[in-house]
Amino acid sequence: MKKLFYFFIILIPILALSISFYPTDALVVDDGHTSHTFRIGDGFNITIYYIHSVERSPIYEVLWVNSTGIYAIQMRWKDFGAGLPEDIQYIDADGFYVKNIDIYLGMNLSFWFIPINQAHIWVNGVLVFTPHTPTLVNFTVEKTMIVSTL
Repeated sequence: MKKLFYFFIILIPILALSISFYPTDALVVDDGHTSHTFRIGDGFNITIYYIHSVERSPIYEVLWVNSTGIYAIQMRWKDFGAGLPEDIQYIDADGFYVKNIDIYLGMNLSFWFIPINQAHIWVNGVLVFTPHTPTLVNFTVEKTMIVSTL
């Protein structure tokens, strides 16, 4: 009985260590100084809010991320012009024009933000970045060890 106890005492840490180095799909959000890694699992949303540089109106872009990559799934905006869509699908309760889409963007995506954009980036409802200086934010779907997503 004592031998069995010692066997499990040794086996459990070895198993935990080997599981923590098991590869998994993850999203890495990086601004060159700070990096956040999220285990993808079944997928999740990224919401990017910013003030349009020209029109000075609020924009929300919603992305879906899963192991196959990053997808644009919705855009919400309050004004027209300077590269904003003109083909709306409906107007939501807050007065935003809404367009639901399904566009594959790839495994990598980068956004350039300047302070005037007042950007906020949420991953599954958790605020992860609010750039206050000119910042390139990179989103990358990659394989990583489970331990790096904890």
